[in-house]
Amino acid sequence: MHDLDWERSKPILDIDVDEIVNIFSEYKKDILIIDFSPIQSGCRNSNYVVNTSKGKYLLRISDKHSFNNEITAFEIVKKRINVPDLFFNKTKGEYAYHIYQYISGVSLQKHIIDNRKCDKIFLEQVAKAAAIIHNTPKEETNKLKTLDVPPYEIWYQVFLDNPTVRDRIGLNLCKRIQRLVTDKYKLISQIDSYKSFIHGDFRPLNMLVDENRSIYFIDWEASWWGHTLADIGQFFRYRTFFSNEDIHLFEKIYNAYADKKLPSNWFELSLFRDLVNPLQLLSIKNETPLRNADLINVIEGILAFWNS
Repeated sequence: MHDLDWERSKPILDIDVDEIVNIFSEYKKDILIIDFSPIQSGCRNSNYVVNTSKGKYLLRISDKHSFNNEITAFEIVKKRINVPDLFFNKTKGEYAYHIYQYISGVSLQKHIIDNRKCDKIFLEQVAKAAAIIHNTPKEETNKLKTLDVPPYEIWYQVFLDNPTVRDRIGLNLCKRIQRLVTDKYKLISQIDSYKSFIHGDFRPLNMLVDENRSIYFIDWEASWWGHTLADIGQFFRYRTFFSNEDIHLFEKIYNAYADKKLPSNWFELSLFRDLVNPLQLLSIKNETPLRNADLINVIEGILAFWNS
């Protein structure tokens, strides 16, 4: 199981052609809508492929009230790494509308799953892009929204104390996680010392491979100033697809471009940092049995890494 199978946490908006026409007419007066179709992948926002007289576009609709740094982050990274062009954005009513360049291809996650591995050419692109993202000077991120979160050292316990999480993972798994966090407590301050501008959802699912085997990085709404190793942990979450050679290659390429090199135990740190993400997602009360089962498998895999 993997995140391609996850259920949506919010249903795709039921939008009609007249609404599509109105949105696109503000972008280009002479554009004609031929047809459109929803993209099923994704959990929160509604995305559509829109076929027009001017070619295909991606229409993305998000809740304007949710934590969302998409446009601010796009402005930061658009000249640094491959991202689809943003042609138009507007907030109207309860929603924010974005018209993006349509990238013909598949997610890197699908490519990895279909081939049972990550091709070296893609791994190198991801490592280089991660370093470039993390190199962003802090002063350029001042316009990002910030989350009011407690100190990182208590995150694990906050989610382990959550009744929804405890009910879903069970007492035995909860105790195993608590033992690991206690045993590896020294890692928390080390992770906390590596902070930068991050994508925030740096999974292969949010990376598109085009027809020329170039990767485009999408879905920047969760970007903020956070733990550098959070991005890396998310990328390597499904570790069975990555060999030791892949891990060493990532380190080599990342460090070749990074202003701040990875610590020698970076893989261990990123794995430990990623443990908190499944716990956070399991605290959401939506009934998503496939996602929840996959998240528990991810937790089991992290515990197995330390034989915990």
